[in-house]
Amino acid sequence: MTDPIYLVYGLAFFSLGLAAWLEIRESSGLALGRQLPWLAAFGITHAAVEWCSLFMHGTPNNIAVAMPTLRLALLQISAVLLIRFGIGLIAEVGPLPDWVTFARAVLFVPITLIVAYALVTVTTDSRANLSAEIWSRYLLLLPGALLTMVGFARHWHRVPFTALRRTYNWLLVAAIGSLFFAITAGLIVPDGPYGLAHHINDATVKDLTHVPLSLWRTGVAVLLAISVIRALGVFAAERKSEIVQLQRERERAQHASLAAQSEARRVAENWIEALVQISRQIATLEPLDTVLASIVERARVLLGAKAVVLALWDEQYSDLIVKAFASPTGVSAPDARISQGPIAEAARQHKPTLLLDGSNWHCPLLKSMLHSAVVAPLLFEGETLGVLWAASRDDTSFAPADVDRVEHLSAQAVIAIQHALMAGRLQSLAVVEERSRIAREMHDGLAQLLGYMSLEMQTLEALVRQENRDSALGELAQVRTQINSAQADVRENILSLRTTLAGDAGLLQSLEEYVAEFGIQTGIETHFANELTDAPRLSSLAETQLVCIVQEALANVRKHACARQVQLRLLARNGCLQVTVTDDGVGFVPRTARRHFGLQTMRERSQSVGGGLTVTSKPDEGTQVAVWLPRLKQ
Repeated sequence: MTDPIYLVYGLAFFSLGLAAWLEIRESSGLALGRQLPWLAAFGITHAAVEWCSLFMHGTPNNIAVAMPTLRLALLQISAVLLIRFGIGLIAEVGPLPDWVTFARAVLFVPITLIVAYALVTVTTDSRANLSAEIWSRYLLLLPGALLTMVGFARHWHRVPFTALRRTYNWLLVAAIGSLFFAITAGLIVPDGPYGLAHHINDATVKDLTHVPLSLWRTGVAVLLAISVIRALGVFAAERKSEIVQLQRERERAQHASLAAQSEARRVAENWIEALVQISRQIATLEPLDTVLASIVERARVLLGAKAVVLALWDEQYSDLIVKAFASPTGVSAPDARISQGPIAEAARQHKPTLLLDGSNWHCPLLKSMLHSAVVAPLLFEGETLGVLWAASRDDTSFAPADVDRVEHLSAQAVIAIQHALMAGRLQSLAVVEERSRIAREMHDGLAQLLGYMSLEMQTLEALVRQENRDSALGELAQVRTQINSAQADVRENILSLRTTLAGDAGLLQSLEEYVAEFGIQTGIETHFANELTDAPRLSSLAETQLVCIVQEALANVRKHACARQVQLRLLARNGCLQVTVTDDGVGFVPRTARRHFGLQTMRERSQSVGGGLTVTSKPDEGTQVAVWLPRLKQ
């Protein structure tokens, strides 16, 4: 019966040591993991102690004599390893409570106990093995088991209430097992005259419980081994928890990255949308003040700024004149002047600037203090036209990326300003050209008519003096015909002047109305055929040139074609807008009209916008003027 008990007892501690040793290779960062080597060494060494007891029975005498000494040495070694393990456990948990005044002494327990043990064994009687075992259990094994109990209990007490709490409860079971181990293996010793051995020994336990002490120790060993092995499961649970935590951190990082990317994409889309809308405003010839107001307001909203201002230098480059000002209260053009301050100084540097120094600049427009600003000059061909800046009362409102964004808006402002200047020049040229045309028409029409009428009046005066009544009536009829022709020219010129693209009417509506009015004034039957399936998509300049070409072509029909019908047809072909003016008049031989000033003017107008013009005519078969102009891409 004794041998199987020793075998099981040894197997329990060997399993404990082996499990601890295997866990060392995969130990996590837990404090308990750093003490596993001592626990593994204790388990294997203490298993050897009990197996020595097993081998002491039935072995040869020469070996049996040495076996108690080996067993006693292994017992002492295992006890010292247990003490080291217990001290390590306690030290790993953290500072000891204030009430544990013997904390420092605990750290010196191994040394002091070994010294005490040596003194006791030297002063005892000749039964050295018995006294050594009793005092080894009292002075080494009992303190080691108690320290281990305290260590397990403190680790269990420090565990947070998480999902792993049930696994950590095995530490409490291990502490209880260590307490039982301290009692059965450290306090209850063989009967002897040392310490409490005479009163508390294996014989008294058997008398009280009718169970041998070895069986009690085996049960405690199994309990301690099972609880410690199950407690080692905290490492696997900890690794699982770390993996879950890493996965959560990675997911949070991914979510944060996706959120940052989404926010960056949203901001970029908003800025791109703003630039597109501003470009569209410029392309549709919206007034410059409207475009500048749109720029400052969009910049204020996108940057979250307190105010955004666009100002231009005066002719002396001394003052900035505010042309557009956006604030939370609205957009205005106060036409104020700014000559000093950090904004004016930054504008004179001819490069984008980010002011984050909290210079406490007093803004006269907002009538408050500002602490940061983004300043972007309006540069055109090396010259600074003005400056666009956004300001805030917060020192950290703007980032370096905002400098590039404001610079893009300043570039759009420069385009709008240059576009407005170019449109103004074109308008001036158009006015000059229109005045020239009117002067030419007056010279060719009214001036010649007045000269002709002056000659006719002199002829009539002579015929009246001669009393030649029939000839005088004939001259009067010719004069009336010329007056009617001049009146038609004047009406046509008035119609041409009225037909502009400056109003709300588009190109197609203007042409249709002009053709209808032309038919009413001239009596020629007109047809307007629009075969387009979408908008004409011509540039503003091309639309203006097309209207002039149509007017000139119809004027030629009235003056020279003697037509009864005329058709204006529009269609899309090969990326161009093709417009034909076809009449059923007398026609002419084109080569005889090469030097006709009107046809040459129409051809030059079409070529100036990238198009072309052809004239097809035969005598008595009418005339067709075809013009094609390139369409804008969608």
